[in-house]
Amino acid sequence: MAEAPARRDAARNRARLLAAARHVAAEHGPEVPLDEIAREAGVSRTTLHRHFADREALAAAVLRENVEEIEARARTLQGRDDGAAQLFRHVLDVQIVTPWLAQMAARERSSGLAELSGRTKAAFAPLVAQARAAGAAHPGTTAEDVLLALPMMMAALAADHRAGGSDGLARARRILHRGLFTTPPPETG
Repeated sequence: MAEAPARRDAARNRARLLAAARHVAAEHGPEVPLDEIAREAGVSRTTLHRHFADREALAAAVLRENVEEIEARARTLQGRDDGAAQLFRHVLDVQIVTPWLAQMAARERSSGLAELSGRTKAAFAPLVAQARAAGAAHPGTTAEDVLLALPMMMAALAADHRAGGSDGLARARRILHRGLFTTPPPETG
């Protein structure tokens, strides 16, 4: 019977580590010491390494959670003409809040990243097809086009950061939306 509580503790520690990684890396960037992430999660560095062999494994786990959330959101948007645009907007929001993930993903060369990219593409594909059929996406727009726009937003984010936070992000969002979709871009706040 002691095995079940141990598994619950392990699952709880893993979830705390993932939440801490998101929070601490958002504040201090992707090179934040792992000790800081462990401290934020309230666990030892040994516990961190029991769950994640290294920084890349931790980032990959956060990315995997993001992809699972994208897949779940895509399922709720099925059948909506604006589903692809809504999911695209959501993914842009996530990128803006966690730009360190894109930096980590750019360094990661494992097949795991390719698998996550494929799953993201698969989540977008039926929504983009629905949007094209409804005239809400430009003819010929594909899920690959949507994925290509994501690093473009990261470049805009970096430029906006260097410029001191001008309105570049809002402009980039509108430009990318207009390039993919025929509907007016949503207002950004």
